Amino acid sequence: MGVPVRITVSYANQALAERAVKAGYKAIADLEQITSDYRPTSELMQLCAKPYGKPYVVSPTLYTILRKALELASISKGAFDPTVGPFVQLWRETRKTGKLPSPKVLAYTRDSVGYQHVVLGDNDSSVTLKRPRMRLDLGGIAKGSGIDAISQGIRQFGIRSYLIEAGGDMFANGVKSNGEAWKVQLGRQVVDLMGALSISGDASQYITIGNRRYSHIIDPRTGLGMESPRHVAVRCSRSEDADCIATAACVLGPKSAGILNGLSQRSQIEFLDRSDIP
Repeated sequence: MGVPVRITVSYANQALAERAVKAGYKAIADLEQITSDYRPTSELMQLCAKPYGKPYVVSPTLYTILRKALELASISKGAFDPTVGPFVQLWRETRKTGKLPSPKVLAYTRDSVGYQHVVLGDNDSSVTLKRPRMRLDLGGIAKGSGIDAISQGIRQFGIRSYLIEAGGDMFANGVKSNGEAWKVQLGRQVVDLMGALSISGDASQYITIGNRRYSHIIDPRTGLGMESPRHVAVRCSRSEDADCIATAACVLGPKSAGILNGLSQRSQIEFLDRSDIP
């Protein structure tokens, strides 16, 4: 998923703790093979390679993640969009060349983007991509899904005290063996963490073209990296929710909290000032 993943477990039985950590890494590795947009052999890319306009049955795991992604796409009115893949491919080329795509190229690419062009089966786990050249990208949700999968893998061993870190996404459960809370850095503050935390923004990943700064986060409505510098932290009970809400909130801005809270009743969205980012 493009980031190092670290699992810390606090448990008296070291052998069992090691088994739990291995199970956690296997869980996220299995999910990566389902959701990766870098691997041609992933289930997601195999789906995108099939002829458009026909329903194809996918695994329950991929179906469930797509359903959540499309739900947020609808709530955010397309600020978060799992069909943004063609724009992502275009922007990766832009970051290599330093040249913005032309309006003609953007218009051509836009024909293949739009969450409303993905239809999920009601009675089976089928997915239909209605437009040609569609390419799904779950980069704004799959990492959170992976952390949830790790958590489930660890808990199967009866372990309830652990911390998972994957880039800007974290999940903490229980407390450390000394009774202290798990602590993470949020902006310039160190805070106690229980549950999921996702931090999204362009503090380190951006490109400057013609004196204009563009984030690595794509605005699906324009097809370009977003220009307004934003940094957002989202706390939820589940990492999957925190991950996708953080991405959408970055695109929508500070007024998005009321809209996105509908996805998770226990979410907390906090926009960070640039000066708070180390």
